[in-house]
Amino acid sequence: MMKRILTAAALVLSIGSANAEPVKVNLGFTAVIDYLSAFVARDRGLFTKHDLDVTLTLMPNGGSIPPGLLAGSLQIGGLTSPSVLQAKAAGIPLQIVTGGTVVTQANPNGWVVARTDVKIAGAKDFEGKRVGTGGVGSYFNVLFRQWLVDNGADPQKVTFVEAPFGQLGDILKSGQIDAATLGQPFLSRIVNAGTGYEVAAYTGSFQDGLLSNVYVATEEWIAANKAAAEGFAAAIEEANAFIESNPDEARKSAATYLKLPAEVLATVPLSNYNALVTPEQIEMWNGIMRGQGLTDADVTPASLLPAGS
Repeated sequence: MMKRILTAAALVLSIGSANAEPVKVNLGFTAVIDYLSAFVARDRGLFTKHDLDVTLTLMPNGGSIPPGLLAGSLQIGGLTSPSVLQAKAAGIPLQIVTGGTVVTQANPNGWVVARTDVKIAGAKDFEGKRVGTGGVGSYFNVLFRQWLVDNGADPQKVTFVEAPFGQLGDILKSGQIDAATLGQPFLSRIVNAGTGYEVAAYTGSFQDGLLSNVYVATEEWIAANKAAAEGFAAAIEEANAFIESNPDEARKSAATYLKLPAEVLATVPLSNYNALVTPEQIEMWNGIMRGQGLTDADVTPASLLPAGS
């Protein structure tokens, strides 16, 4: 009798779960391959598996994501680490849902390219030059400035020009800038077109495991949707495993959401996908941001990581 009762109870729970309305999530992302995990999770049904109805929305830039989260038009956003720390230091109540990518010396995710007719061999050669960037204070910009300092150059002697990643190749070709900091797939497109050449994979100069991109939400949304946040994190982790085992299949998802031909993405290196975020990673970024004067208050791991993570 007890066994039949337990079986019936399990059936009721199963039916209840199956009939549960999935949580709708609008995920804002920018056009970089670092968000491949989310693309794969959407295409492979991993979000659905965790009772999530996820829409992926391509945003014009990272700066448009925090306002979308605050307004409720986005529930989760993909942001670079410095953007998260700057937002947090400015009083925007963001928390990390799960990790996205990390940097390794063996597989860096950021490069600086120079225009074909401009001779640049090292960090000092960038002084007096105009360097294109997705945004002053952005991930690529912050680490490039740190790389300049670490290699004896003065970033104050470099003129930074803000432009969307997709336009940097054309601006470089026109001669409006001498160099640009960017990631994939934009690096390969510029080099393959003969517009520029790689000077340095500068993000690879930093400690392995430096946190690159993360998925964030407001503190309020995470508190009200704890199971959904945990389900999102689980789906990303499962997507990471799929990418590692099936990189060519994963590239098909990248082609869809980055709106690029499959042949363009065929040779583009994938990023280092890792859902784990540690206090040490946040402390590392806090030191970089404070050192460059980009934040005027310390951002602690406890303020960004939900309780129990």
